[in-house]
Amino acid sequence: MPTNPGASTATPVPPPIVDNQQLYQLLLDRGVQLPSQRVVLYRHKDQKYPLVKYIGTRELALYQANQTRAEEPGTLILGFFGHRDDYGLLLGAWKVTGVMPTRDAERAGLLQGTIEDLGDEPSYFHTLEEVDLLQDVRLKLEICFGPPAIVWRRVLTPQNTYPVRLLPDCPIPFRGLNNVSLVMSELRMVLTDPVWQRELSAISAIYLITDEHSGRQYVGSAYSGLGLWQRWGDYARTGHGDNIELIHVLKQAPGRVNEFRFTLLEPLPASTAPDAVIARENYWKIALGSRTHGLNRN
Repeated sequence: MPTNPGASTATPVPPPIVDNQQLYQLLLDRGVQLPSQRVVLYRHKDQKYPLVKYIGTRELALYQANQTRAEEPGTLILGFFGHRDDYGLLLGAWKVTGVMPTRDAERAGLLQGTIEDLGDEPSYFHTLEEVDLLQDVRLKLEICFGPPAIVWRRVLTPQNTYPVRLLPDCPIPFRGLNNVSLVMSELRMVLTDPVWQRELSAISAIYLITDEHSGRQYVGSAYSGLGLWQRWGDYARTGHGDNIELIHVLKQAPGRVNEFRFTLLEPLPASTAPDAVIARENYWKIALGSRTHGLNRN
């Protein structure tokens, strides 16, 4: 068939999300074939697991994979984090591709890396494939589950009322340069926010990267160009920012990037001379022992 040169090949832009829009209609707008597509909602509120830290990772999929109730293959699961009573923030979307008893999955090695205690209660392991549905609004889309919020699993039907809204601000609010400490998933979110971009690009800085798995630390500096925003953007893109020791860590354990925490140690005026910035970097390397016991080579 001849190609129409005037036809657009761009991906259709879905209608904007409006306050109090129903989740059912939102999914229809995003191309989900309802009601034939079965959709189940999970609302997680256990504070002992840092779920936000694992957004987009295998660990978050594993956390949701083990359930006391078996879901049908083909089911679409929407996961939410219960950040306040009766409400949840979207963590992501997964398609169930298989199900088996949890103990069988454990014997097969499918649960390696799980962050959750499996317990003794009979349960089922689900093979989950993360899909990009609503990926652009993770941690931004808020849903009202309504009482009783203790019912953490819901099956979506046309009769259910689940109003949604987009949070107006970045899910990680900027609270000043003296309060900047972010895990990798948070860093990747804030770097796209205009407020964070404005504040971090306006300074030179000394920063600390902590591998929360091992406790080892790396001290670095940012100056010139777009300052700390540009330097931390290198880490968000590559995971290691071309640091030799961090490259080595990620070669040994690729998933370790999710354990990296980025902390602003000392903000400096953007006009600070590079030699002065490096002098402060050396001070912090000595103070924190990051050459002797950490990830700094020089």
